[in-house]
Amino acid sequence: MEQLAIIKNVGFGNKDVGHPVLFFNSMVAESTGALQIIDGKEALDFIESYGVYDVKDLEGKPVWIERNGNIIKITRAWKETNNG
Repeated sequence: MEQLAIIKNVGFGNKDVGHPVLFFNSMVAESTGALQIIDGKEALDFIESYGVYDVKDLEGKPVWIERNGNIIKITRAWKETNNG
């Protein structure tokens, strides 16, 4: 089941995977979260979906995640809908 989490500690760089990636923690609660690493077109689409000027502007934004035991994985970007 999907739930909202908050994006924290955003960065874009080589991290420890050897090529440029978007990385951040998806925080479900004060001390519960998981490192997320997104690369390639998926990372570009994720950044574009929020319409931010800089990846640091993702800080504090909501994101949809799924929890499977101790595994927390993003499922999709959060998007506002305008119903009128």
